[in-house]
Amino acid sequence: MTLQQKILAKQSKKGFTLVELVVVIAILAILAAIAIPAVIGIINSATSSAGDSDASTLNSACKNVYAGVKSGTINNTDSTNADGTAVSFAAAKGASATAKATAAGNVTLANVQTYNGTNLDYGDFYYLTATSGTLTKGSIYFWDGTGTDPHAGSSAALAGTTTLSNLYS
Repeated sequence: MTLQQKILAKQSKKGFTLVELVVVIAILAILAAIAIPAVIGIINSATSSAGDSDASTLNSACKNVYAGVKSGTINNTDSTNADGTAVSFAAAKGASATAKATAAGNVTLANVQTYNGTNLDYGDFYYLTATSGTLTKGSIYFWDGTGTDPHAGSSAALAGTTTLSNLYS
């Protein structure tokens, strides 16, 4: 074979052999098998953290609105919701303590969210119907529906119609 033939033979060899392609695919499959579970774990952890944070925010908002309506600082005379509309769920400014307590118990989660200007989907939120561990009755918590609900026997699903009397009575 002449030198010119050897050069032409090298130039005509383009592409990868089947063995090279199989090796590359195997390496990619191994990397994917390692990386995918790690990424799923990170996503689940972030979802849980965000849910726990939202539950804590909603829990604090409910307690603040309940205390405000019960004390009369949130009233239907001169209080407004986050959107500027008048509060309709509270008692009148000069109402009796009994009327204020009754109004506080009848406030719904939808009222709390309107007052605070938040909009949460209640799908993964629950509240304790009895004290459980370190959490008191009425505590709102997040559970994403995977695994076992940590408070299954002593909790109920939240809804916009859930009243504060369900949480704090």
